[in-house]
Amino acid sequence: MKSKEELKSASEVAKQLKRNLTENLNLDTGVGTGKLLVGILAGMAAGAALALLFAPDSGSNSRKIIARKGNEYLDEVGEKYDELIETLASAFQKAKANAYTATDEVGAKANEYKNSLMKTADENFEKYS
Repeated sequence: MKSKEELKSASEVAKQLKRNLTENLNLDTGVGTGKLLVGILAGMAAGAALALLFAPDSGSNSRKIIARKGNEYLDEVGEKYDELIETLASAFQKAKANAYTATDEVGAKANEYKNSLMKTADENFEKYS
């Protein structure tokens, strides 16, 4: 069994990782995705720290395994980030296209209304002249 100090140390490592991620990646500015991502990464860090404490393998082997897993998780996070950016870019392009379409439709309706008013004004001018 590990001592309370070692468990506290593992907890501190997880907390520090969460602080670093929040500060360096600005993950706390998201609508909810950032907080979820920070929570997931902090959980992974805590799990990794506890795995180091309770691992039956040697320290160097454990560090290699954790480093490899950490890189895999970072790759997954990078892929999810890329997917999020792609989704946001696509949504922005759709919104932009919809805005242009709506602007064209409003312009066409305004021209129709203007032409109708002009026609009515011309008819009334001829009628009362």
